[in-house]
Amino acid sequence: MKILETIALICFAAVATGCSVDQQIKTITPGVLTVAVTSEAPTNPYDSQLWIREYVERFAAENTLEISWVVVPFNESWLLASTDEVDLVATNVANFSDRAHPGATFSAPFLYERRALRINPKDQALYEHINDFLGKTVGVVSGMAAERDVNNRAPDGVIVITTNSFAELYAEFDLGQLDAIAEAEYYSLDGEIIPSHGDDVILIDHHDLTPGQREESVFVVSNNSQNLLFAVNAFVAQTKFPL
Repeated sequence: MKILETIALICFAAVATGCSVDQQIKTITPGVLTVAVTSEAPTNPYDSQLWIREYVERFAAENTLEISWVVVPFNESWLLASTDEVDLVATNVANFSDRAHPGATFSAPFLYERRALRINPKDQALYEHINDFLGKTVGVVSGMAAERDVNNRAPDGVIVITTNSFAELYAEFDLGQLDAIAEAEYYSLDGEIIPSHGDDVILIDHHDLTPGQREESVFVVSNNSQNLLFAVNAFVAQTKFPL
């Protein structure tokens, strides 16, 4: 009986202090959080990768972890946590069921998105819906939800151009090689729009990827990074995105 009482007291103390050994984060490299992202050093305040980096940096600081950033292409980046190449995938992955893979787990969602098309302001009177782009070019990034969306919705006659990154996509758009870009409007979990562009950008044709259903963004966490998923979910629950 005394043994059970002693165990109970130890457990109570661990919960009260929040520093149970069983809840310590154990990463691939001890003390280092290895994180997959899609850009080297974003500085644009409208860039979702900047918001995500700042969010992960806050998480790491609160958990006394250093960060090792790994820049990767977006497509299939969600698989990297399954093979222990990274502890955390922070490439703004939507939690589609076909992206789930043994060895890793989706975190709780930290934002959600709606689909849209970016056009040049001078073309605002010409386009309202993807059906207006017959004979025109719409650019997408390979593997992204925008590619799924355009492939599902674009009628025959819309020319879909696929690139490997947003940097490539925007470069082609700026050169006039694309009439529109398929991208997203970002929302906090409580429904506030997260500004992702200035007044010089026009987004049209807002809609859900799946009608009536939120397209939620998550982190992908390696199952071998012990207690990391628990810590990430606790952080998301108490820390609004973006900071």
